[in-house]
Amino acid sequence: MYKTLWNQLAQNKKKAPAPAVFLALLTAGWSAAGILSGLLVCLGLQTELMVKLTVILCTGGYAGLIPGFFGGIFYLYRMDLRKTSADPVADPEKSSSDPASLIYFHNN
Repeated sequence: MYKTLWNQLAQNKKKAPAPAVFLALLTAGWSAAGILSGLLVCLGLQTELMVKLTVILCTGGYAGLIPGFFGGIFYLYRMDLRKTSADPVADPEKSSSDPASLIYFHNN
């Protein structure tokens, strides 16, 4: 789901706003899913209205925050949004994380 949304946004938007739109859509989508699941849970509860509202808002908030916002941040963090250098020897910070290449740069 994350990859499909990111690919769709990357094709249709400029580079700069794509991560912001991606995080906003994920947060809103997961919040909506959490609110719907909270509503389903509250259908079975025989408690007062304030308890039901608390359940609905907490499920929506936590679903939007944890898998939506933080999940989107971790997805973007795992992707390398920077352009990689054509010559990794010229820029050691942008080289691969291969241990052999790290040893090469420390010995030179």
